[in-house]
Amino acid sequence: MRNTIKPLIIAGILAGLSACTAITDVTSSTSSTLDAVTPDVTLNRFVDQRYVAIRKDAATGSGENVEALAQLMGKEDKKAFAVWMQDNYDNLFTDLDKPADLISRIEKYSDLNKG
Repeated sequence: MRNTIKPLIIAGILAGLSACTAITDVTSSTSSTLDAVTPDVTLNRFVDQRYVAIRKDAATGSGENVEALAQLMGKEDKKAFAVWMQDNYDNLFTDLDKPADLISRIEKYSDLNKG
């Protein structure tokens, strides 16, 4: 019995040490970036990086990219937002100078449709 206890103790110690290392690595790698990220920066970065996919999803009126965009913009009904983007596709994407301008167009045309 003493022969089986030693390997179990060593395994427990090693597992505990590796868990501490993993936690330390995660917190140290994320803590410096969390302070610099704001909702606007995240939204702009998402649109810049996923613009082509967002445009494709908007054309079909569905997809994970427009749903993620809806979530980042605080839209409650993601499916309705995707359909709205399809209905307003020309207004949103025609002659767009840069991907980040899409955000202001969404805000502009969604305000027009409310009133």
